[in-house]
Amino acid sequence: MLRRRPVRGPRHSVAGPSTDTGVALRMSELRRFVSVLPDGTWNHNVIRNAVERLGAAIQAHGLEHVALDGTAPDFERDLLHHATDSGTALYFGYSFYDISLVHAGGRGDIRRNLFDMLDRPVFALLQDHPFSHFMRSRIEASARSTYFVSPTPEFEAEARFINPALRHFHTIAPAMTETVAPDSEVKPLAERPIDFFMSCAFFGTKPSLEEFRSLYAKTKSPMVTVIDEVYATGMAQRDVPLLDLFRASFKRQFDKPLALKSPLTQRDMSVVTVLSVIDTRIRFERRLKVLRSLARLDPALRIVVTMEPHRATALRELAERPNIELVGRIPSDRAREFFLNARFAINVTPTYTTYVTERVSNAMNLGCCLVSDRNRHFATTFGEGEEILFMEDCDLAPLAHFFGDDLAQAQDIAKRGRARALADFTVERQAEDLLAIMRQVH
Repeated sequence: MLRRRPVRGPRHSVAGPSTDTGVALRMSELRRFVSVLPDGTWNHNVIRNAVERLGAAIQAHGLEHVALDGTAPDFERDLLHHATDSGTALYFGYSFYDISLVHAGGRGDIRRNLFDMLDRPVFALLQDHPFSHFMRSRIEASARSTYFVSPTPEFEAEARFINPALRHFHTIAPAMTETVAPDSEVKPLAERPIDFFMSCAFFGTKPSLEEFRSLYAKTKSPMVTVIDEVYATGMAQRDVPLLDLFRASFKRQFDKPLALKSPLTQRDMSVVTVLSVIDTRIRFERRLKVLRSLARLDPALRIVVTMEPHRATALRELAERPNIELVGRIPSDRAREFFLNARFAINVTPTYTTYVTERVSNAMNLGCCLVSDRNRHFATTFGEGEEILFMEDCDLAPLAHFFGDDLAQAQDIAKRGRARALADFTVERQAEDLLAIMRQVH
């Protein structure tokens, strides 16, 4: 029997003041929604597609929608034009909200966020760790008038960790980034030619975690033990935020709490970089564990993985497995095609503890039976054996009967998962949340 579980908490949870922005550009009527599109080649086009679809959903509520291309030569000029219009809400999605003016001062360059100078609210999306290497500088340079929206409240602590001046955080609905597939496009699992599709990135860092550890070992720093503890605990622990694990280990080993300066010092940036590198390594190793498990399954199963072929040279398990196709980085339209042709989609959770990513909702929307590792949030959000299959410790072997004799049972799970995605993970629901917040702020 299908049990309905809550996806998230209050639809407009707010940290810090929300109804009094203290900004000069207070809007009596919200008439226009301006979004900024990132480079379409980044992140498999997922973010660009998501921003476009969100803009269309907002427009359906009666607002004019203007999409600015962040790669266009006139982007900055057009942005300034809209930024001075009091009837416009500016939504930057994943990037651009750190845009600043820089001028020479007596002691070097002076940088100020454009929106701090204009004293106007802007809206930005948090959909990855604020401490990650490509997010940290954006968070540190954010305007105090930035209103962050996120599908999980856990990123608030991480953003405040990097920039304690930030005050405005809202939780919005998580949403699939693919358009809803019509029933006619969703083939039964038995008619799909691919058994498994595993869509995720496999990447390392430079310097590597081992190189960081070696550098700290030379100075006999307690950071060596912090690295070892957080990596080992993070690999096994899926219900405690990585930042919490890092802070707890740091306090034990250094006998003082971890505190960062604002702005970050070089020492602070080194510490945050270590945290980010541990996070990247944990994601990579979890995915490799699942890939090794896939390689131990029946060699008659056809498996497609978005790993670059050159990375497989270190995995001897794949050397004699022609049934595993490594397709590398692919655009979103090709990923959609693979999802529509795959019986099972593999999800390996990042180190987020309370976030249903678009990889999950997209796969369910496109009719796959989703197989995922387990954390507490997933286990209370989806019914095991009803909307999802869980693997224990990245091992698919105990689920092997679903891949063959019990495919009809997997079909029922896929059907219920798709219904759940179409009910709870729509861009329309996310647009309603965001629009309500924007109207509240303006």
